[in-house]
Amino acid sequence: MQTLDRNSPAWLVGTSAEDCGITMQNRVASSPMGALSDVADALNYMNTNGIEKKAHRQALMKAGRAALKKLGEM
Repeated sequence: MQTLDRNSPAWLVGTSAEDCGITMQNRVASSPMGALSDVADALNYMNTNGIEKKAHRQALMKAGRAALKKLGEM
């Protein structure tokens, strides 16, 4: 059985949408640039694998906007 790294897009998409949002907001608080990278990786993973999950996409986009805002304030 393959174990998923907590930093992998597959792990993030496999969680609930609420957990995805919380995880990404915590990531934004600690590392906005890393959060942007994670958002891009997760969205790319979802697109490549045909995963729709609208609530996850919304959570990822919200985190991406928050990360950009935080980077703009630095």
